[in-house]
Amino acid sequence: MLVFPLHHFNPGVLSADVTMRVISGGTAINDVETTIQTDGGGRWEGTLGEIDLDEPFYKRLWEAWSSHLAGGARPFLMPVPSLDTAPAPSAGRGVLWPSDIVTDDEYFPTYARFAKPWIEAETVGVSGSPPSVLTIAITRGSRLTPGMRFGMGGNRAYKIERITDRDGQQATCIISPPCRVEWPDATPLNFDWPLVQCKAVIGQNLRPDYGFGYATTSLAFVEDFTDVG
Repeated sequence: MLVFPLHHFNPGVLSADVTMRVISGGTAINDVETTIQTDGGGRWEGTLGEIDLDEPFYKRLWEAWSSHLAGGARPFLMPVPSLDTAPAPSAGRGVLWPSDIVTDDEYFPTYARFAKPWIEAETVGVSGSPPSVLTIAITRGSRLTPGMRFGMGGNRAYKIERITDRDGQQATCIISPPCRVEWPDATPLNFDWPLVQCKAVIGQNLRPDYGFGYATTSLAFVEDFTDVG
């Protein structure tokens, strides 16, 4: 599956988070309203805004990707990184910042990662029981805290909601969304450049607004693991 080249487009605004669908179950006679979560723990949704297409390369890149997205019918891998909240490794008194992003193709990469691994981590034990709890060991990087994001399996992304137990560089975490597949012991985790399988939101306008050779555009996306025909 192809990776959206976020490192090229570098949007001015990036909004990506786990969104949960909740409906009202009605209000009782005592004025207490019940709520029902309908999505089993939420899914990633986001928007890339203020994408400037100010050079021919970026205009061609967007034209190619707006076709590849197929109006929301075709899945792709969307990066959802948060470098300033990641468990960055340190050297002396300073934080070691990551190297440049490398890919196998300028337009349609099948992978995107730092040239040199930045943070290294893995699962401890089998995940998925219960599905919202995961034990993580950091082998290169700082200690885990709530609010950090990571990827697993190359196409699923999570964030740490709470830490319930800690032993040095190892922590038991409540994560969101819950694991919907079982991950074996020692599964590598991607805190560097996490990816999640998505589709473009159906019905949005992907046509750039051109003016005097300059163009801007945006993209809304949502996590999607439905089968593709």
